[in-house]
Amino acid sequence: MDNSEIIANLHALGLEIGATSDDIHSAFRKLARELHPDVTGQKSNFRFQQVTGAYTFLKNLTPDELSSLTQSLPEHEKERIQKAVQKRKEEALKAERSAKIDSIIEKYESELKDYYTNRKSGDDSDMRALILRMKSSRPKVVNAALKHSAPFANRVEFRKAITEILKRPEIDSATADIAGSLPFDDTTRKLIALDTSGNAGNFPAGLIISLIGNDTDSMESMLLHASPENVSVILRRWPQGKIMNDSVIRFLLSSDDMRILVPLLGAIRTNFPRSAKNHTKRLQELENHSAAAVRAWARKLL
Repeated sequence: MDNSEIIANLHALGLEIGATSDDIHSAFRKLARELHPDVTGQKSNFRFQQVTGAYTFLKNLTPDELSSLTQSLPEHEKERIQKAVQKRKEEALKAERSAKIDSIIEKYESELKDYYTNRKSGDDSDMRALILRMKSSRPKVVNAALKHSAPFANRVEFRKAITEILKRPEIDSATADIAGSLPFDDTTRKLIALDTSGNAGNFPAGLIISLIGNDTDSMESMLLHASPENVSVILRRWPQGKIMNDSVIRFLLSSDDMRILVPLLGAIRTNFPRSAKNHTKRLQELENHSAAAVRAWARKLL
């Protein structure tokens, strides 16, 4: 059998020497779903026929015929192919495990929803069960628990658990959305904001807005760690007539980022103009800033 024909048909399926019968079958199924005329119309008809023809040819080859392709290759190429085959097997196994886990999670979330829908009130055992699931490293498990945690939102144990979630280096966007929608009272909200502000650089704007409310202590704490974009978000919500701590102003003024400086200088002018006299030296320096908006605001405050 002509090896070049086998190789050409493997390439038609996006495969290389070393592909197994399972690889060929999987590649064909994937491409057939993507290229079938019922999906793409006639624009992929040639490619669909090419893929179908390649599969028709290759599916009848024995494992020995497929593996014989590697026999004439140099040793280093054989080793490369073996590693590639092993990697594909590991990735397939990983994907299969992940799919099983996702299926279990979806079933769990559905059962959890039914359970809490049919209950009239929660108790301590419910809260402990939810908190246990909130410790999972899988966002879907955490979110399934958070969706049913509103009755416990202001309990100390729950506050501690959600604080730990919000301190994680990476916060799933769905987790942030659910956490931000929970019915925290002012005390709980403030404690969570203060305890998690060090991680505010990883928070989306919606979560920050939910946590700070109208509390200036929370705002100041978040301002020390928030991303430049979210500094502006916080400053736009600064309450009229409230003075910002001078050390926070000094910290923000030390930045050269116009995304921080422009909203900050505007907030100083609007909400606490008397604070400007404490930062005259820095304002004079900002008169030479590269951004025209920063220069203009600095002049207004001097």
